[in-house]
Amino acid sequence: MKILILSILVAGAISTSTIAQVAGFNSLHPLSGRWAVSVEGGATYTKADFRNSLFDYYARVMGEYFFATKNVGIFGVRAFTGLGRLNGSGGVSGYVDPNTGLLIDEFKTPIILLGGGLNYAFEVSDKVFPYVYAGASYLYFDPKDVNGDRLPNNSRKKYSRNEVSLQGELGIRFLLSTDLSLNFNGSLYYVNSDELDDVIKGRDNDIFFTFLGGVSFYFGGVKDSDADGVRDEDDVCPETPQGVRVDEFGCPVDTDGDGVPDYLDRCPGTRSNIIVNADGCPLDSDEDGVPDYLDQCPNTPLNVPVDTRGCPFDSDGDGVPDYMDNCPDTPAGTEVDKFGCPLKSQEKELPQITRMTLSGEVNFAVGKANLQPAANNKLNKLVKVLYDNPDTRWRIQGHTDNTGSYTLNKKLSLERAWAVADYLISKGIDALRLEVEGVSSDFPIADNSTNSGRKLNRRVSIELIDGVAESERVTTASLDDVSYNKAVERNVGNMIFTDGRLYCFQLSSWRSYDSAVREVDRLQAQGENAFIVEMHNLQGLEGTWYRVRIGYFNSLQETRDHRANVIR
Repeated sequence: MKILILSILVAGAISTSTIAQVAGFNSLHPLSGRWAVSVEGGATYTKADFRNSLFDYYARVMGEYFFATKNVGIFGVRAFTGLGRLNGSGGVSGYVDPNTGLLIDEFKTPIILLGGGLNYAFEVSDKVFPYVYAGASYLYFDPKDVNGDRLPNNSRKKYSRNEVSLQGELGIRFLLSTDLSLNFNGSLYYVNSDELDDVIKGRDNDIFFTFLGGVSFYFGGVKDSDADGVRDEDDVCPETPQGVRVDEFGCPVDTDGDGVPDYLDRCPGTRSNIIVNADGCPLDSDEDGVPDYLDQCPNTPLNVPVDTRGCPFDSDGDGVPDYMDNCPDTPAGTEVDKFGCPLKSQEKELPQITRMTLSGEVNFAVGKANLQPAANNKLNKLVKVLYDNPDTRWRIQGHTDNTGSYTLNKKLSLERAWAVADYLISKGIDALRLEVEGVSSDFPIADNSTNSGRKLNRRVSIELIDGVAESERVTTASLDDVSYNKAVERNVGNMIFTDGRLYCFQLSSWRSYDSAVREVDRLQAQGENAFIVEMHNLQGLEGTWYRVRIGYFNSLQETRDHRANVIR
């Protein structure tokens, strides 16, 4: 029976320890790293061979240390000393006083204990700590009668008064303050002896119980001011709110690494390297509902509806968002102005003269660069064209045949080109509109082996090279037809364009390059020679437009007929 009781106590200690460790909690245990000095007193209750078990007194003093932990349960070590007395009555059959022959009715055994062991306390609340203890101690006992005289076997030294006792204890601590607790406990002491009552070889080994109450005084300990489970000396974030999960440094856990701790993070799954606001959500600077890292239109005005890209809706696809579009139902492919309305045609007539050649035989003295009077009439016609078309630029090239020194011919061709340029400048033409070159005999237009051919090669050519403003220049085209001069083209009506020799017409214009490509693919599938011309910052138009055209044709009438057939 006695062994069974002790086994139950030990099993209870082990199971309680296991439950406490599994539960776990975040902050340090209130007893972590603390020392305790306890004074307790109470009663003993002895189960010996005497018929009646009686209560008597017991008192002890003990010291304990508790190891730091974040579990709800905490281990500690204990050392103690105690003294008291065991008591029983009713006698034992056959156990008599050898001097009188009378039955010995009662025993009183003083005891002294000195021992230690392990205890385990777990936190039910911040004030209540049940605990279990198991240990061993040195036991001194001295069985006596009611008069204080040693009992017969004791006086005759039939056994040793020194034994080892095993102890199991269950108790509870009520923390009255951080440094003081009120304690209650009950203990079982098992001794591998049957002489506590002086009766040798009785029914079973003797055991006794103690029931104590007392106080413990605490000092030292590990400081964890914010109760996050990380001692203050290691805590990088010492003011963490209570109950917040922290890392090994005592700082709130930030699972997605966005700089906002989980307990404040309203968007806990944010991808790394994304800028977030104070709530841990991706920043949305223009407050359009699309975070900056996805927003392709980051400066959308407040309260403007946007699509999934964060860009204002553009229902008619003309490149002007709905909130700015004064003509919201413009047909697809129509060029519009910055207000979303169809652009009025800006037709320009080509200059009447786009090319002029001055023969070297007629217009210059032989071997000289001086202009002859015969050249003035032709050049005056060109002066009028330049006045009427102030946005045009022209190339003036001097040419020679291949007779004589190449170097001298190069010099003469440049001088003759400048003679023409100087005449035009003298008539008020801006020199910046003229490009002057001397190319010697590099570009013949006739056979230099004949006299007539050499005469044709001795010339000055004047050619229109640029007829549009910088903002209107063509920057890209999918077709590279070198016979068509895109730099000097003019709109001659109905979106038909010409450089003065060849023609093409425009079907549509798009803000989106992908849309323009799809249109070209559709037209090419129908056998049309379609291509894209990219235009930047046209007058009345902002940004880039991708124009879809079909070409080229040799006459305006042919172009008109083909256009009518395509768009019918």
